[in-house]
Amino acid sequence: MSDFGEYPSVTAPKRWAPTRRSLFLALSSMAMAYAGPLSAAPVEQSRRRIISLNWALSETLYAMGIEPIGAAEITGYERMVGFPPTPPGIIDLGFQNNPNLELLSSLNPDLILIQSWQAAGRPALERLAPVESFALYNRGKGDPLEASREAVKRLAELCGDPAAGFSLLSRTDQIFADCAKRLLTTERRPILLVQALSPTNLVVFTGGSLFDSALRRIGLVNAWSKPPTLLWGSTQIGVDALAAYPQARIVWIASPDGAGSEDLFGSDLWRQLPQATRGPVLKLPLIWGFGALPTAERFARLITCGLMGKTG
Repeated sequence: MSDFGEYPSVTAPKRWAPTRRSLFLALSSMAMAYAGPLSAAPVEQSRRRIISLNWALSETLYAMGIEPIGAAEITGYERMVGFPPTPPGIIDLGFQNNPNLELLSSLNPDLILIQSWQAAGRPALERLAPVESFALYNRGKGDPLEASREAVKRLAELCGDPAAGFSLLSRTDQIFADCAKRLLTTERRPILLVQALSPTNLVVFTGGSLFDSALRRIGLVNAWSKPPTLLWGSTQIGVDALAAYPQARIVWIASPDGAGSEDLFGSDLWRQLPQATRGPVLKLPLIWGFGALPTAERFARLITCGLMGKTG
């Protein structure tokens, strides 16, 4: 457990005991409502049957305490993302890019959520329910963290709970501020943020990635200044490319299958890196690099704890 804690649990509200005055006011309000024209009530919107076909949107909903009736690839989400966890009772609708349309239709959804990279499937989905699409990443351009913040606001409005969005944004801003303050006491070396593809090939996260945005938000510098070559802000490199940044600190994010790390760290190629002579690399657990605000928050907490020599 880190110093920053986990998402707060939701406690049941205290039971309300009606008074004679409150009952009178409630009945008066109801009479006024029936006397005037009907309008869409926030309560009706909050009960919308939401489908999330995207992990980044799912994690955002869960972090706000909003539960869709169905979501895509729940098992994969739990393995690759895992935080916040999927609430019980949500129906797995299959692949993000190829959901089970028959099952989805049977749930009679009011709204389907996708990300922009899923646009090819939108026409089929729109035959079942209205579709809302979110653009969090733009091939390494823009700021995914800011796009994720806007997604929080928009999702909260669509789900009829703006307060939940405000709460998530406030909590995340506070965590970023706490991380930045704590890191003022640590060594301020630029960061090379890498993940293994194989024993000799890595992915380095660049500008335009969620991780790069989070690094900047907590006062750290990404040593890799070249533009990305891969979607979502990353570049495939060989291990030897790290030698061009001798003053940088390597931060290693675990791969989903643990690919390459043990073989690499024991290799002559790795031991010859100038960074390796300074001591062991900082290792972080698997963090999904293509998420939204909850992923950025978790990354900030974990790298802060790691750089301060604590366990997150």
